[in-house]
Amino acid sequence: MLVRLVDHLGPVGDEHQEPAGDSPLARLTPRELEVLALVADGLSNRQVGERLVISSKTASVHVSNILAKLAVTSRGEAAARYRSAS
Repeated sequence: MLVRLVDHLGPVGDEHQEPAGDSPLARLTPRELEVLALVADGLSNRQVGERLVISSKTASVHVSNILAKLAVTSRGEAAARYRSAS
């Protein structure tokens, strides 16, 4: 499971590249990107919370912030944006 998250997030350190400035993902925080990667894998807020050791309410707030920043209305749309930018 952790390997899949690392694959979604990419390399860490000097090799890590932030999303391009024109990418909608550039507006997301590192934690929001973690949450979005899990949402794109089909996890519920409860499951995201369990994976990241946060409450499901906190996961829900992250998802709401992600939807607003990406100007989308559903988790599916957010996941599609994530996949197209990755």
